[in-house]
Amino acid sequence: IFFLSLPRTLGLALSSITIAIIIAIATTLETGAVSIFNFSFNLQAVPITIIGLSYSVAAFPALSMAFAEGKLDVFKKQIIAVARQIIFWSLPVMALFIILRAQIVRVILGSGQFTWSDTRLTAAALALFTISVVAQSLIGLLVRGYYAAGQTRRPLVINLIFTALEVFLALGFLYFFRNYDVFRYFIEGLLRVPDVRGTEMLMLPLGYSVGTIFNYYALWMLFKKDFLGNGEGKPLRKTLFQSFSAAVLMATMAYGMLSITGRLFEIDTTLELLSQGMFAGVIGVITGAVVLGLLGSDELKVVVSALRRKIWKSETIVSDGSEMQQ
Repeated sequence: IFFLSLPRTLGLALSSITIAIIIAIATTLETGAVSIFNFSFNLQAVPITIIGLSYSVAAFPALSMAFAEGKLDVFKKQIIAVARQIIFWSLPVMALFIILRAQIVRVILGSGQFTWSDTRLTAAALALFTISVVAQSLIGLLVRGYYAAGQTRRPLVINLIFTALEVFLALGFLYFFRNYDVFRYFIEGLLRVPDVRGTEMLMLPLGYSVGTIFNYYALWMLFKKDFLGNGEGKPLRKTLFQSFSAAVLMATMAYGMLSITGRLFEIDTTLELLSQGMFAGVIGVITGAVVLGLLGSDELKVVVSALRRKIWKSETIVSDGSEMQQ
């Protein structure tokens, strides 16, 4: 137990150490950089906790039992099924968080001394953190897959390498931001903060997210080599395509609704911002559901079946053809 748990303990410590180092870098930047980093980091943790962590923790006992009993096919199918669910939920949520970032930040944090400039900078940092939400969620699943197999050292080595990369990338992006105007103008224009002070702190969440995405890719390649055969990850590509398509159209529709309501109504109070964000979000969700339905999403069928059984007490059982069980 000790030798299995020690790498896991070190892995958890690495994450905290990385954040501590990045926060230490933030202390050398504009006043308020640490607070904005922490606020945006905590907000992006919400979908990871609700989706990625919940699915990973719930799947862990079944993964452990399947591997312990030598049922490797069950183990692999369970990993793929849970990964599909994480992708299905995380990509649309990521899209909505990016589009509705200002509304989210303003409604939750916009009081007291928290100015509109603070809101814009925090929202920009939230968007940069959010691009790695899917990767962070899937890392949690793959790491638990290794733990279920009793292999706790492999994910530790990968995480050690790429947590160091996150810090290196944060410093590297910070250097480019300070020394190359084209790069700075591009980032500020993309995130719509060209007239806000302290934008250099945005390089910290950017470095963190890019490093996390590389971390996921390396861990996934290693996991495929250790456990999955050729073609066994194919269902993930289908879910990725469907969810990505739905996420893009969700984001487009939600952004359009924000533009329309912004022109038609005054958005000066928290209630008005909340209403605007909820309206745009609902329209986006409806759009995404329609797109997923047209694409024949198996995960959407599972959700619809579950709702039917909860609301109308239907006895329908979904079998989606990919061995996914409700």
